[in-house]
Amino acid sequence: MNLLNPPKNDYTDYYDIARFGLAWKINVVLTGVLFLISIFFFFNQKTLFLEYLAGCCISLTGIIYLVVTKRYIVVSYFMLAFSLLLLVISLFFVNNTPHIIEPLWLTIISIFAYFNLGRIAGNTTSVISGLIISIYYLFFLDTNATILGDPATFNNVGIIIEFSLCIFIIGYIISQFIKTTANAEHRSRIANEELNEQYRLIQLQNEEKTVLIKEIHHRVKNNLQVIISLLRLQSSEIESEDTKIQFSDAINRIMAMSLIHQKVYQEKYLSQIETSDYFKTLINDLYQSLHLTNSVEIFVTSKLDRVGLKTIVPLALLVSELVSNTLKHAFQKEGEIHLSFSSANSGYFTLEYRDNGKWKNPSEVSSFGLQLIDMLIEQLEGTYTKISDETGTTYRISIVNLDV
Repeated sequence: MNLLNPPKNDYTDYYDIARFGLAWKINVVLTGVLFLISIFFFFNQKTLFLEYLAGCCISLTGIIYLVVTKRYIVVSYFMLAFSLLLLVISLFFVNNTPHIIEPLWLTIISIFAYFNLGRIAGNTTSVISGLIISIYYLFFLDTNATILGDPATFNNVGIIIEFSLCIFIIGYIISQFIKTTANAEHRSRIANEELNEQYRLIQLQNEEKTVLIKEIHHRVKNNLQVIISLLRLQSSEIESEDTKIQFSDAINRIMAMSLIHQKVYQEKYLSQIETSDYFKTLINDLYQSLHLTNSVEIFVTSKLDRVGLKTIVPLALLVSELVSNTLKHAFQKEGEIHLSFSSANSGYFTLEYRDNGKWKNPSEVSSFGLQLIDMLIEQLEGTYTKISDETGTTYRISIVNLDV
């Protein structure tokens, strides 16, 4: 079994896998090398022996914790804390040895913190390391210089081994960082290519669905036009004027729905209809279908950009019923119809319908038409007020936007 291969773990994120592997490999390498160095100094310098043995024990504890818990973050913080503590003890309390390798160890600890624990931990460790070195050189440099001047205090072999180990660890962490970054960029590039391909497929599917939906609306519109034509043919054979009026009302209601489907397949946004243009067309079609001789001006203003299909169907039937009643019963020669929409909030909007007609006989309006108006307002979860006086009739209707 290769000891440098990390144990199995549950990490799925590539960065977590790389950090776990780095924590494992550094602990394994440090445990082995520091143990050998401690044995070397056991026969030469007992103080350094204890220092390196303590470092070996810290790394060994990290290995055991990784095997048991697989939590590299805890091990990383543990290594940082005890490594900094060990270096502080070495710099400020071990006076019989030159301290020329400790700055390298502090550099390693900072690099390791950046890689395994992120920017905040790395910055914090770098500041602490800088403070440790600054305090040491401010207050203990003279003592270190004295030791460096005594060749008897040097153990060249031990220093060379430790220095080589530090350089190796720094290079290894940097190589792991470069490798991890390169792999992450490669994975990101592959993921972007897959997303672009999926986006392209989704676009193609949406285009196909859009064409199909438009075709469906077009066919529904044509079918409703056929029904309208059949009703008109049938009404031409009817002698009763009341029945003809009822047929005409039914035709106008179907025409309002047919116009919805016509607008949908002409619109760019299939789920919504532009209100101002739709209702202008609807009212003009109603006016022409009734073959009236009087002149009526129609004004439509809308602060609503678009209305969804759930709302537009009952709303169109409601407007159609209001306009039909006005055109048939309110105007003798000429008149005006004002239709305006305003948004109250995200879930509601207001419809104000106003005409300046003087009704010849309000009782002529069919009870079914009035019931239909009430029913459609109820379907739209709305409430309304109606004002009729010598200036005309006004409906002010608060409506729930069913598509929100």
